[in-house]
Amino acid sequence: MDKSFLREIAQIIKDMEYDYICGVKYVIFFMSKLIYNCKQEGFEILNFDYEDYKSTLFFSRHEAKIFTDYNFLDLNDTKAEQNLYNLLKSNRRFLETNDFNPGNLYEQLLTSKEKKSLGQVYTPLEIIIQMLEKSLSFIKIDKHSRFLDPSCGGGYFLTEMFRQIKSLNIDGVDDRYILENMIYGIDIDDFAIFLAKTGMLFASGLNDVEFKIFNIDYITDSFDMGKFDIIAGNPPYVGHKNSTAAYKKTLYEKYPDVFYDKSDISYCFFKKSADILKEDGIMTFITSRYFMEAMYADKLRKFLKQNFQILSLADYSGNTVFKDAMISPAVIILSNNTGNKKAISYVKYNGDKNAHDIFNFNQDKLKSSGWIILRDEELNLFERIEEISNTYIKDVCTIKQGIITGLDKAFIVDEETIEKYNIESYLLKKWIKNSNIRDSVIKYNNLYLIYSNNIKDEEHCPNAIKYLSSYREKLENRRECQRGYRRWFDLQWERIESDFENPKIIFPYKAKGNYFYYDKNAFFCSADVYFANGFQEALNPDYLVSYLNSSIFEFYFKCQAKKVGNAVYEYYPNKLNNVKIYLPQENIQQNISDLGKISIEIFLKKVFNISEEEVNNIINKYVQKR
Repeated sequence: MDKSFLREIAQIIKDMEYDYICGVKYVIFFMSKLIYNCKQEGFEILNFDYEDYKSTLFFSRHEAKIFTDYNFLDLNDTKAEQNLYNLLKSNRRFLETNDFNPGNLYEQLLTSKEKKSLGQVYTPLEIIIQMLEKSLSFIKIDKHSRFLDPSCGGGYFLTEMFRQIKSLNIDGVDDRYILENMIYGIDIDDFAIFLAKTGMLFASGLNDVEFKIFNIDYITDSFDMGKFDIIAGNPPYVGHKNSTAAYKKTLYEKYPDVFYDKSDISYCFFKKSADILKEDGIMTFITSRYFMEAMYADKLRKFLKQNFQILSLADYSGNTVFKDAMISPAVIILSNNTGNKKAISYVKYNGDKNAHDIFNFNQDKLKSSGWIILRDEELNLFERIEEISNTYIKDVCTIKQGIITGLDKAFIVDEETIEKYNIESYLLKKWIKNSNIRDSVIKYNNLYLIYSNNIKDEEHCPNAIKYLSSYREKLENRRECQRGYRRWFDLQWERIESDFENPKIIFPYKAKGNYFYYDKNAFFCSADVYFANGFQEALNPDYLVSYLNSSIFEFYFKCQAKKVGNAVYEYYPNKLNNVKIYLPQENIQQNISDLGKISIEIFLKKVFNISEEEVNNIINKYVQKR
């Protein structure tokens, strides 16, 4: 729809005496009803004045059952209806009844903030088309075939599947038969079901249809709809923090094969779908790509490998395709026919969403600890480094997180503020964040942390207390203060002071490259920075930091790391702790450290028998240019 047209609709909603989302639902209900009326009678009905139109037979003659079923959405706001009627009347040139999609209108009327609060992520149509076309290429469809979207939302997958089945021209199958016998949907949101049903109503041009779309919870409610040939969709990505304890307990009990501890509820959709998939059936999901590496997805990875043939895996490799959502997806196509497993067709996308790497990969090589999918020459090099490396990082040091202040605005100060308030000097600590660590150096910008936990009594530090008092209300509202765990002026999680004052290796938790820095200057750091200390006697920290910054280790780490953005990787302890390094004798460590970066590269090439060709053709592709 035209942007100015959408802005006018949004303004009508804002002028109503309801909250915005409630108004959006009502407006879409009314507009769907009116445009459906136009589809049945023609746009001539918009020639009337609104009051005259309401008094005609046009207003109710062809009212579909769906509008009476969902009449609870009708707020009977006469002013809004009249404004919408007039708006449609003056913008009829933008309307095409066959292409009108209420779900798409709903998506366009919601702001990014509202989509986030509702947890709604919409799959681009071009990806839906590709997913369904590819799924249909693996299976023969006839009039007895059945398709399910288990989290159908606005009905995008259902509507596109209707179009694709219709294009097959199956004998004895018309539009009504497809909608009433071949296409099924489930969603927990009743309004989403309204959108799905009306979307297919417009796509088909039919009147009353007995849709097979149900308002239930797919993974917890009991139902019997039989089995399906194709199950496809975009399961919700809901982490453990966003689920209630009772709901998680139910999932632990129902899905122990894939769900535990901090698993994502989307994993349960795979297991439930496996249970109701016909023999030789196809499952196609677009889901967060993080299941390939996430710690608590190991059960899911094992389940998929053991119970399915993975036909295709399209990895967006840290890039996002969703509007207003930072999730990087993967599209996986599975068959429960495991009799003759073939190689996975793997596609890796670059930042421009164009395929830049396509190859086949042996499914038997997938490991539950994490899916490392590489070309043969890359995998051989990775496995060689893995085999020769002799020590886990967790065995030679301890990795910890930086400080959580609870309100950086209060506790982080510059030199001008320090001088203005004469803040007590012994409380001040040099402060850095993720962004200060670049190219293995610290770009310090003269900020300081008020380490207020060292205040024994408020009277002892009157200047710092006076300064912090301007933020007192916000500080007191922090969870730990409200629970009585912290004084109002304390840091939220101060960590151990000596950990920062003593030498340590610090690094950003997300970065495009390996940026490890051996800090001997007592920098205190924020929660987006991690650090390693507690080094074992057999380890020279200078050797370790040189090793971690080497191009060979960068290649080795990135092959198995979680990718969270375009060329951005996650350096969390749960991954770093469990990767390996090569630890030589202490005297060799010292010699290498003394000679610097060139020495470590030469040394590791010899240790792992890496050729110059492998450096140029493989390793350099993974290394962030400094």
